[in-house]
Amino acid sequence: MMTMSKIKFRVNDPKKRELPYAPERSYKSYRSELMEDFQGRCGYCNSYFGIIKKDYHIDHFVPQRIILKSRTHNHLLNDYKNLVLSCPTCNGSKSGKWPSEDPDKSIVSEQGFVDPSDQSYSDMFFRDNNGRIHPNESNLANYIHKELKLYLRKHQIVWSIENVISILKSKELNDENEMLTLLLSLLTEHFEIDKFN
Repeated sequence: MMTMSKIKFRVNDPKKRELPYAPERSYKSYRSELMEDFQGRCGYCNSYFGIIKKDYHIDHFVPQRIILKSRTHNHLLNDYKNLVLSCPTCNGSKSGKWPSEDPDKSIVSEQGFVDPSDQSYSDMFFRDNNGRIHPNESNLANYIHKELKLYLRKHQIVWSIENVISILKSKELNDENEMLTLLLSLLTEHFEIDKFN
């Protein structure tokens, strides 16, 4: 029986730049900065946009429904610090979920969310040999894993495709490896893998 390896959840953590609050800017105008800072990856599941092949969403970490109820936090609607690049699946799973009605309380009784641009987010999860995402032993990690549906097979498939491409690129392909060369060509043609890597 093969033992389960604990593979690091993300190779690189997102590094969000410090942008001053600009009330005249809409959150939608930050798409290119988010794509760069999150290296084209969903902040929540780490799936690469070039493999997903769908437009990534801009998630409000503190959900819009919570912000709109608060009179003191309206700036979060368009504040870069509150924005997360998200694949459609994770954005739909998180939606307006928040553990309280207070925009400043992201965790209540070991339930809630950790900003995925925080280093501690990466430490909450690992992947097994097959690329499935697992929570570490904390109740909070289990809650996030369940609420964001990080257990979905699609996250494993995206990880696997990216790894196959990486393995093929690392090999010296020549005429003897005609099928592998063709496979690499087809994969890189179909999936936009090199834009941020």
